[in-house]
Amino acid sequence: MKKLIGAWIVAGVALWLTSMILGASMEFVGFWSIVWTAAVIGLLNFILAPILNVMTCPVYLLTLGLSRFLVSGLVLIIAREWVGGFYVASYWWAVLAAVIIAVLTGVIDSMTGRK
Repeated sequence: MKKLIGAWIVAGVALWLTSMILGASMEFVGFWSIVWTAAVIGLLNFILAPILNVMTCPVYLLTLGLSRFLVSGLVLIIAREWVGGFYVASYWWAVLAAVIIAVLTGVIDSMTGRK
């Protein structure tokens, strides 16, 4: 349970920092929209992302893994539709946000000793 809450907090912080970096291209209305967006993205990554990754496996091999960010961008777009108070300007902003979130999550995890 501690790992789940820790991952949720790290995801929320990474989302908030990404919204600060991207400015008007990615916005949250309040604290609770960040919390729920992190939860929805975690749920989508658990359920939907593996299915999409299998479907895009040939593209994944051709791009040496970079297509994973395209799937993550799609997950962000789906989360945008499900969570009120979360806004991403377009799919390509969502892909850029996915790259930034991945970097920030890695940095936060290494700073906190989670991985």
